[in-house]
Amino acid sequence: MKKIVFIILIFLSARLMAQSAHDLTIKVNGYKHLNGTVFIALYNSEENYLNIEKVSYKAIFQPKALTDTYTFHDLPDTVYAATLFYDENANGKLDMNVFGIPKEKNGFSNNAKGMFGPAKFEKAKFTHHAVQEIAVRLE
Repeated sequence: MKKIVFIILIFLSARLMAQSAHDLTIKVNGYKHLNGTVFIALYNSEENYLNIEKVSYKAIFQPKALTDTYTFHDLPDTVYAATLFYDENANGKLDMNVFGIPKEKNGFSNNAKGMFGPAKFEKAKFTHHAVQEIAVRLE
């Protein structure tokens, strides 16, 4: 009897662990042409936020439509904040003017806005716990 209970517990634990990762689709719009590349970075902590060396997940894709999506498959369930930018000139970075203001379109999850800089983690964070789609408008 103990073996049966043990096997059932193992099966249930494995099933619960398998359910702790889900797809996250990010719907992106705000660019006016399809010549550039979209860069996405997902951060799972405030300590790592905006540190590209400590990004949790990243993606780069060329949009095929003026509103396009990218899906992260089997993303672990936790809190994330997403940052995106549209690299119009294909140099692989977010270009800034002399005052440090982005010259290329960029955005954050929750369409969060920063005041005198990027949006704070607290404003951009969201909880990922199921198959989910979020929308980000690049501005």
